[in-house]
Amino acid sequence: MVDLGCGSGLDSLIAAQRVGAEGRVVGIDFSEAMLDRANSSLRELGLANVMFLRSAAEQLPLADACVDQALVNGIFNLNPFRDELFRELARIVKPGGSVFGAELVLRAPLQEASRAGAANWFS
Repeated sequence: MVDLGCGSGLDSLIAAQRVGAEGRVVGIDFSEAMLDRANSSLRELGLANVMFLRSAAEQLPLADACVDQALVNGIFNLNPFRDELFRELARIVKPGGSVFGAELVLRAPLQEASRAGAANWFS
């Protein structure tokens, strides 16, 4: 399983516990700060079936058709290279595999005050 845009690793760590000792989870994120947090949590839990890699989502360091499932939580809005991201997902997921995606979607325009700043995912 791959967790694309894993951030601080929460979904990856939960998935690693669910797939058990026979399964493997690879969390991928572009942010060194987030991966530091993910690896810190990994050390605390001592799980042997998960690893975190730094990479852009549109250039994954994984072989073709190597994962059964991909988790994609909240990066479609954040990554301007969506076409490449979808191509990479299609490349790494095995035939018959699954991609599970979640995304925040705005139903109305944000107010000006809400649009500015690093805390806003949509800015």
